[in-house]
Amino acid sequence: MNILFATTEVVPFCKTGGLGDVCGSLPRALAKLGENPTIILPAFRQATEAGIRIESTGITFEIPIGQKRVSGQLLRSQLPGTKVPVYLIEQADYFNRPGLYGENGEDYQDNCERFVFFCRAVLDVIEQVELQVDVLHCHDWCAALLPAYLKTLYGDHPPYENIATLYTIHNLA
Repeated sequence: MNILFATTEVVPFCKTGGLGDVCGSLPRALAKLGENPTIILPAFRQATEAGIRIESTGITFEIPIGQKRVSGQLLRSQLPGTKVPVYLIEQADYFNRPGLYGENGEDYQDNCERFVFFCRAVLDVIEQVELQVDVLHCHDWCAALLPAYLKTLYGDHPPYENIATLYTIHNLA
């Protein structure tokens, strides 16, 4: 089974809590069981500075956000010690920040826009990379729009029409 993890935290790339632990270990365990997991996460500063080899794929995209189009590019790595591919969505204005979701106890004011971009970019990447996806596993609020977008904006044509979604809320504090 081809399982795509859409998440914002993956140990050892980036973590603020239990979400990073789950999304760093579950794909590893599924790969050992013979499944084919792939991970997509934002290219947060914490992830790009984690000391893990990350390379450009040369793939770029433009995502509609309201009345504007926001460009980004796709980076690639691997979950260390495995063959699990990790794709990172790079968009410096949204993700090259000190914190993942905010700073000094305050959320970033544009979090909604940032994660709309992330969700739309995940779906764009599926097509551009020609990922085979049976299950899109959406983790926590940052990926919550993926099932809705898949059904309303993308779901009626290949490669999206047969993708099942699984949405998981992590409350591991």
